[in-house]
Amino acid sequence: MKPIITLVLAAALSTTTIGGFTYAQTTGSTTPMMTEDMVTIINVTQQQGSEDDTSKQIPPEFQNATPESMSKAQAELQQDAALIAILQKKNVQLTNVVGVQTAANGGKIVYVK
Repeated sequence: MKPIITLVLAAALSTTTIGGFTYAQTTGSTTPMMTEDMVTIINVTQQQGSEDDTSKQIPPEFQNATPESMSKAQAELQQDAALIAILQKKNVQLTNVVGVQTAANGGKIVYVK
């Protein structure tokens, strides 16, 4: 009788521990909060005439933005309220955004004309 009770208690304790880990893993947020320092704004029109390294790093689809790429950027903006708030705080006209990229650290690179 004693081995059966020990087995039942061990099984009950092991399922409780697993359930606790599962709960802890599902309650955390995986998306970091976006802060102002995570947003880089690049003015495409000012960089086009220069020969420095930053003008070479601007993707061609943002240097010569088409109406389709601009509408895609606008749609991406509308889905990110935190980014809109940061851009408005930095006095960026949202209609001038020609592209948005996600940086390696989770921040955003916003290209404006």
